[in-house]
Amino acid sequence: MTYRIHCERLLSFLAVADTGHYRQAAAKLNLSQPPLTRRIQALEAELGVKLFERTTRRVTLTPAGERLAARLRPCFSEIEAACNEARQLGSHDTSAVTLGMTSALDPLAFPTQQTLTTLLDSQVTVIRESSRELLARLLDWEMERRLQLAFIGLPNEVPEGVVVRVIKCEPQWVALPTSHPLAKTEKVDLKQLNDTPLLWFARRGNPAYFDHCDQVFRLAGYHPPRREEPTDHHHLLAAVAAGEGVALIPESFLTTRREGVMMRPLTEDWAALDLNVALAWRKDDTEAQHLARRLLAQFDGAETT
Repeated sequence: MTYRIHCERLLSFLAVADTGHYRQAAAKLNLSQPPLTRRIQALEAELGVKLFERTTRRVTLTPAGERLAARLRPCFSEIEAACNEARQLGSHDTSAVTLGMTSALDPLAFPTQQTLTTLLDSQVTVIRESSRELLARLLDWEMERRLQLAFIGLPNEVPEGVVVRVIKCEPQWVALPTSHPLAKTEKVDLKQLNDTPLLWFARRGNPAYFDHCDQVFRLAGYHPPRREEPTDHHHLLAAVAAGEGVALIPESFLTTRREGVMMRPLTEDWAALDLNVALAWRKDDTEAQHLARRLLAQFDGAETT
């Protein structure tokens, strides 16, 4: 008999076999539980055998299920390896690399496009987006969206399957109106600004960094009134110049000057607010790993996280 079984049913079967739970398998496949259950039932009906023994707490394989899982696992491993190899060869053939840079930092914080082209011996296309979007693109194999490498900011929510290598640290400075009493001090302790509004980003932009900063603020006793910051850097500096509040600015943006705004470094107590700059790539993308090695050679003391 020839079976025409949907691949998604076999993948669903393996997910349940590997986790031993329908709920965990559904989460792994980004499904709700009912459609997963229907897939397993359809597979059992098509094969005419029972694949799982179900209890209230766990799901175990029947002998037929054990045999099917053992035969399927190497098949899917070969399929995944073949697809990855085809993608990597296709990318290599085009002699083009798509690289992401976080928009949270000034482009001057990174190598220029010309330098990247020389280092990677490929034509480089640069995409500037939030670190969160860049990390999502690393896992998206659609060619019009796919990234091979990305410079991102940390802390961030790094998905499983992505390798991250910290290359340098970006200190935070505070932007003050020039009329502010602290504008001419050597270094600023943020606790001195508790009565001054802080222009701050929305949590949805980077939940991990937002929560990290919130914890640092809370432990240090910094609790200013907050106003949502403009997404455009020039508009943000204009708001500071107008006296609407102060803002924290990564060091790479210091080259952007605005009349009415003074940039001051923070005291050493606030080093925990520093933004780590990292290079990220997909773990199973061997071509990207090769390219990453070339870039990392330009940075001393890069560390894997």
